[in-house]
Amino acid sequence: MLGACYIVFLFFTSHTAVTATNICEKIDGDCPLCPHPWLSGQSPVAEVHLSNDTALVSSAINAEKYLQQLSPKQIQRFDNPTTGLHTSLFYFCCHSTNEINRMKNVFRTMQWHSFNINYNDFSCNNDHNNRTVYLHALPRNQTDLIQWSKNVEQTMTSANITINHPRKSKFHMTLARVDPAYPITEAVQTLNKTAFGTHHFCSFVFEGDTYTSIDGC
Repeated sequence: MLGACYIVFLFFTSHTAVTATNICEKIDGDCPLCPHPWLSGQSPVAEVHLSNDTALVSSAINAEKYLQQLSPKQIQRFDNPTTGLHTSLFYFCCHSTNEINRMKNVFRTMQWHSFNINYNDFSCNNDHNNRTVYLHALPRNQTDLIQWSKNVEQTMTSANITINHPRKSKFHMTLARVDPAYPITEAVQTLNKTAFGTHHFCSFVFEGDTYTSIDGC
């Protein structure tokens, strides 16, 4: 069931750019470089694809038009709303092929129920290289997704698979990558509390395979 899509743009007179560290999340959820890539250099991601949700696609297109107009020269790139919208659910960092195959088996038997993800806020995240800031829509209430990630951690641990990179950063749907000098404060204030849409989370993709909740889609 899709939530209604209401894009409300507020207009501010100030275009002063501030450093991203003042307002953006400091935790970078992406995997760091693996210390021994010849032994365990694979870092697959479990993610939910969102480009099949028309409300989210429409909202993302409108938001990206605004972000483009705000400061086009400082935009590195957009994620294509019609093909690339997604939320990364869990980063499995630095695992062997054997461990990844075992993860797939665990996901086939993991017990979880579907729920709605309401993307109704907007924020940013600093990349670990301090050269890129991610601008994204995200749920204000992260509780259900955090609980889902804890279920993943507990299920994998019970199967004797060590989680090298527990989930710490907020769940989000990336829209743009920009330079740190981009007017980030204005963008966040303008798009804050925007109702981008609702996705019924009942399946996710990992290593090319789809895994579905026990109550189905």
